[in-house]
Amino acid sequence: MSPDGATRCPRCGTAAEAGQEYCLECGARLGREPAAAAAGSTAADRSDWNAAWILPALLGLVIAILGTVAAIVISGDREEPGAIPTATGGSLTVTGGTPTLTAPEPTTAATTAPATTAPAATTAPPQSPVNPAAITWPRDHRGWTIVLLSLPQSNGREAAGAQAKKARDGGLRRVGVLDSSRYASLHPGYYVVFQGVFDSEAEASSALQRARTVFPTAYQREIVP
Repeated sequence: MSPDGATRCPRCGTAAEAGQEYCLECGARLGREPAAAAAGSTAADRSDWNAAWILPALLGLVIAILGTVAAIVISGDREEPGAIPTATGGSLTVTGGTPTLTAPEPTTAATTAPATTAPAATTAPPQSPVNPAAITWPRDHRGWTIVLLSLPQSNGREAAGAQAKKARDGGLRRVGVLDSSRYASLHPGYYVVFQGVFDSEAEASSALQRARTVFPTAYQREIVP
């Protein structure tokens, strides 16, 4: 718009008065065309502005996509199958793939203590039972015994002692010599070689068979003080 308030024709630029509807030079209609022209100019400006930032944005997006694809391809080419890690423990070894538990191998040789041999037990040679010396009949004791042999006192006590030793040498135990004159159940005047002091006749009978292996005429007898 001119300074004096007149408008110009948008087609030829000829000045027009206010309120003039058509251009006197080219006949173009005034009023609508300027607005349309202005609107077209504004749309063109907007189209130019949109093109100015859309194209670089699209180009940047395409470049970013291509870069991402290239990075993925390069990283895939460079990646190598890594070795499967192996974890070792104090007592077990775990390897890749199917888990397998294996006992570790000993790092040091086991030391075995030398076997000690116990000394062979020495067995003492069997000893013959010690046959006690001559026994005496208990004082004022009533019981049973086995009479091995009776010798007259006239032969001497030494002869009776020799027979008692013979009985002990033959394996009979608890053998002694008594004076028959001191016991009511015996005939006086004899030295009686006897074996054992028993409380009952049955006990004396149980030892009689053994006594007869040395003195075949042995017999059992009650001794009464």
